[in-house]
Amino acid sequence: MERARRVAVDDPAAAAADYADSFRLDLAEPDTRSAEQWLRDALERSPAVRWIVLVVHRHVLRFELGPLDDDHVIGWRIAGSEPDVVRLQASSPLFRGQIEGRRFGRTATTVTTTLRYGRPVLSRVIWTIVGPLHRRIAPYLLERAAGVSRRTSV
Repeated sequence: MERARRVAVDDPAAAAADYADSFRLDLAEPDTRSAEQWLRDALERSPAVRWIVLVVHRHVLRFELGPLDDDHVIGWRIAGSEPDVVRLQASSPLFRGQIEGRRFGRTATTVTTTLRYGRPVLSRVIWTIVGPLHRRIAPYLLERAAGVSRRTSV
């Protein structure tokens, strides 16, 4: 099984963020999914994990999420989608967030999360609690999405 790893954030816009991280997964076999489909597979294909993520995003981080439809991924609005890059955005009084999925050819993908704090002291306290969970779940979801490709192509 491929292992996702934390890498340096390679996005100049992240310099203005209060928090940013990036995880990369190098694939053992080529994969033709778009960046958007990768994020959908990572975030929406596991009901238990999706439920936990939705609860934390909606009730802890207080993101104003949209429906689960073609214009949203787990309620995050699709701000842009091209074959190799997808940007999701969500906001709340506490945070403005962006998740960017990026494909590098057919053998690697990254997910970058950036946050701006709406209420710096309170937002920082909340992220101090939620951040470690995010940093464990994000690579797991990338790895799981790689497995989705193998299961659906067999």
